[in-house]
Amino acid sequence: MPGMIRTILFYLWFWVSLALTLPIVVPYLLLMALGLHRPFTRALHAGARGWARSVVWATGSRVTVEGAGNVPAEGGVCMVGNHQGSLEVPIVLATLPRAPGFVAKREALFTPFLNLWIIALGGVFIHRGNARKAMKAIDAGVERLKAGGIVLVYPEGTRSRGDRIGEFKHGSFKLATKAGVPVVPVTVDGSWHVWEEKRRVRPADVRVVMHPAIPTAGLSAEERKALPEKVRAVIASALPGGGA
Repeated sequence: MPGMIRTILFYLWFWVSLALTLPIVVPYLLLMALGLHRPFTRALHAGARGWARSVVWATGSRVTVEGAGNVPAEGGVCMVGNHQGSLEVPIVLATLPRAPGFVAKREALFTPFLNLWIIALGGVFIHRGNARKAMKAIDAGVERLKAGGIVLVYPEGTRSRGDRIGEFKHGSFKLATKAGVPVVPVTVDGSWHVWEEKRRVRPADVRVVMHPAIPTAGLSAEERKALPEKVRAVIASALPGGGA
């Protein structure tokens, strides 16, 4: 299929399919406001995962997953991943055994439909230009983790658009260390080929590796300081050339 036609059809499906999920997410948000949502959380996660899988299918990409058993089946978990491309969110959502909330930039709050799903899944919006508001968002994420949720953060802060892995921002790890929950590093290799490489959607082979959990409870100040580079090294180990 010609690249431009595939790209048009993909984005048409992306937004139409997202709109079709409104009968799932809107009632759930209303139940959240009333504190009655918990019995329906599993159904919400199934809907989110189904949508994500349809999006990955629409790209024609082939995704392989390694180490899914490394994600704890219950309890708070902070997933930390590299960020090659914009299609990583549906790729990871489609492959993780538990549906995560995402740490998103504040601008995503104004993206139709997606903003509703980020809220419903327990995500938080980071205001990068306001330290007080950013800390408030982190505290909300910490509470979600303490309540047994799972949150995914991209500490590079932006897409690398390639095989290289950028510097990890230390503030991203406050979620895990303040909540005292384990960090599960996640490597995604190849997602940038889907869109960023040619600026049009095309099939790609994508590999997702979920590494063994790294405990954060009881870490010393020195260990907390070394945590970002430790996690970055684990993630980079599954990238071509070590992510250099």
